[in-house]
Amino acid sequence: MAVPVLAGRFPDRLPGPSRPRSWYLVAPSADLRPGQTLGVQVGGQEVVLFRSQAGRVHALSAHCPHLGAHLKHGTVQGELLRCPLHHWSFDGGGRCRAAPGRSDVSALPGPRAWPVEERFGGVLVFNGPQALFPPPDLEGGEHVWNVGPPVTVKCPWLPLAANSFDLEHLRTVHHRELWDTPSCETPDRYTLRLRYTSRVVGTGASDRLMKALSGNRIRVELTLHGGTLMSVKSDLGRARGLLLASLTPVAEGTSVRLAVAARQGRVPGAAALVLKVSRWLYTSFLRRDLSVLEDLRFNVATATADPVMRQLLDFAVGLPEDGDDASR
Repeated sequence: MAVPVLAGRFPDRLPGPSRPRSWYLVAPSADLRPGQTLGVQVGGQEVVLFRSQAGRVHALSAHCPHLGAHLKHGTVQGELLRCPLHHWSFDGGGRCRAAPGRSDVSALPGPRAWPVEERFGGVLVFNGPQALFPPPDLEGGEHVWNVGPPVTVKCPWLPLAANSFDLEHLRTVHHRELWDTPSCETPDRYTLRLRYTSRVVGTGASDRLMKALSGNRIRVELTLHGGTLMSVKSDLGRARGLLLASLTPVAEGTSVRLAVAARQGRVPGAAALVLKVSRWLYTSFLRRDLSVLEDLRFNVATATADPVMRQLLDFAVGLPEDGDDASR
């Protein structure tokens, strides 16, 4: 059943949370070697990642609860992160395990622990005390992933997501025409999936390559996970593409980070070449969008007239808000 969207009286008010409680792709796994720490932003909060000597990644709130030192300056000792100021040591669950001069540390406070997973060549953090749903399963175990640097767009996350569900935009800007009627479904509260088959009518370099690879029949499955992760599976016939885009609300708008996959092959270096070609194709496709979305003033009332966009807006209304935002 569709959730009502406030459209008529407040056309500029975006439905859904300004910062969804969901999974965020915060860093490439390669940026965090054993014994290292890394400060990141998750849902408007500062978080410190650390990889233990055994190789496991943990996520803690950035500041020590004792006197507020930033834990990104701490030291990883085995499976613990030691505060740089007074050498309190915390495990990956945020519990204090040692403090100089104290034999009993059971009553000492620890930093908040955040759910964390490593997938798609990157580190995913859930901005809540418990993950409400698992990270997406993209059936990519046989793939090699490459996580790119973030790009900030002066636009809220919802219009950015809506851009991918805007099939009229697919035709006018990306020079694609649909072969058949698209389908859109919501398997659960946290998942929205769009499927369609398109053909290329553009004449640019990337258009010609896409047409040659696909035989001009491109089957696309686009899934929005929790409002913050968007996976794109492209079946080109001769080749298949797999992409994950992370949408992270920041003060300036939305930080977009792409993870691109290539299937591992028997030929040395083939996966690296496929990754380069895939990243070029996806980047060429997205470059047409990101610049024109700067300073967009999204018209909710107009968007509700489109059946696919309407499903996206209804989906957004049902997403949970970041509890830290709600309490401020």
